[in-house]
Amino acid sequence: MNDSVAVPPAPTFPKVRQIDFAAPLRWLGLGWQDLWRQPPASLFYGLAIAVAGAVILGVTANLPYLFAAAITGFLLVAPMLAAGLYELSRRYLAKEPAPLVESMLAWKRNPSGLVGFGLLSILAGTLWQGISALIVVLFYKGATLSPLAMMIEVLINPQHFFMFFTYICVGGVLAALVFTLSVVSMPMLVDRRCDLICALGTSINAVAENPLPLAFWAFLIMLLTALGFATALLGLIVVMPWLGHASFHAYKDLVE
Repeated sequence: MNDSVAVPPAPTFPKVRQIDFAAPLRWLGLGWQDLWRQPPASLFYGLAIAVAGAVILGVTANLPYLFAAAITGFLLVAPMLAAGLYELSRRYLAKEPAPLVESMLAWKRNPSGLVGFGLLSILAGTLWQGISALIVVLFYKGATLSPLAMMIEVLINPQHFFMFFTYICVGGVLAALVFTLSVVSMPMLVDRRCDLICALGTSINAVAENPLPLAFWAFLIMLLTALGFATALLGLIVVMPWLGHASFHAYKDLVE
């Protein structure tokens, strides 16, 4: 009699395609087209994301240890806020009706996977808030300042170089990890009835197969988002739905 325990088969993930370096520019072009298919619907999400960002920054405006982290933490959870935009793009490609109300119910397509991704995003944002506050407590030796004044002080005063270097390195590692896990997983969860592990694994595989094009994509996301913040968040009303639609096309291009 064989007493050995059967080992379950390893999970199978969808195949990922190799793309060229210029692919992110095509995604932006397709996302721009989707943005103007139904401007009120797409800009509704952009406005909602901009308001959420304003609330987060407003809450932390008098908390120097959390203000800078709130900006980057907001970016970590932004993919979760774009589920409705992914649903709009999915419907456009499938030539299905795409009313705003239906897109707001995108989570119903894969509730367990999307809720799991949302919890993971919140965990990442909370972790970064804690790490950011710890870095400031350990390394900031200057006078107590307002959040914005502290950020300027850290940037221009050489005595804070080590703190700035540590902040950028730690934040960069966390941002790279979150990007690797999320670059295709959230739109994939909206588009397919797969579980969270499958979506995360596929996202990791996509980055492994296309490190340079997706590094370029990450750079474009950061650049456009920075422009949105530079306009007192008003630019995010257009930038965030643009990137949301483009991200869905990135997923469709990367995953078979």
